[in-house]
Amino acid sequence: MWVIEPSERSFMYSLFRYGVRVGDALSQLINVIVFLSANPNESLSGRSYRQKRHWFWGKMLVVIDAMFWPIQSEHCRKSHEADVKRASDLLKSAV
Repeated sequence: MWVIEPSERSFMYSLFRYGVRVGDALSQLINVIVFLSANPNESLSGRSYRQKRHWFWGKMLVVIDAMFWPIQSEHCRKSHEADVKRASDLLKSAV
């Protein structure tokens, strides 16, 4: 039977976390370049949640949440909360 050694778990976890950070950075880049966002630190999913009452962003929220549904429920809400936490942490570190 194949067993994952503790050092391999750490490497795989680090690789996974790196992929998540790259995905988040790409989401922020698309939000700024394609959708002309004034906030470079907000993800596309977070913006979709924040502006969900706008007709376009409400539809984006539904599409993005459907794409992520197999791996995460309420993805856009959780992304918005992560964006807010990241901004809060940044402000705390500046003081």
